[in-house]
Amino acid sequence: MIRPIVVLAGWGAMLTVLALVLLLFSPPQYEWALLAGAALGLAAFGVLLLVPASRPDDAPRPMPETSLPTVIVAWGLAIVVLGIAAGPWLLALGAEVVALGLFGLIREVRAQRKERQR
Repeated sequence: MIRPIVVLAGWGAMLTVLALVLLLFSPPQYEWALLAGAALGLAAFGVLLLVPASRPDDAPRPMPETSLPTVIVAWGLAIVVLGIAAGPWLLALGAEVVALGLFGLIREVRAQRKERQR
């Protein structure tokens, strides 16, 4: 099981790398500062997640800590937004990825409901 802090640390590291690459290619512009600010915000949020929770770790959780269909929906939405600028072919591809992710989320929710009924 992946802890949320690991996901946030990976995302923050990726944003930091993207900010540094953008700084190398366009130093006078400030888009890199937005990425670096987002990375710092994720770092602060990650520090908050290090504070221990009030519930014991062995208590059952109704929701998983990470979900692949959620990531697929997020990637699909990013592709849709990029498709607005790139063209309708990428927009359609992003819509298909979002539909695939939503199918996975529905399947995951049904499995959780079935598990709670047991």
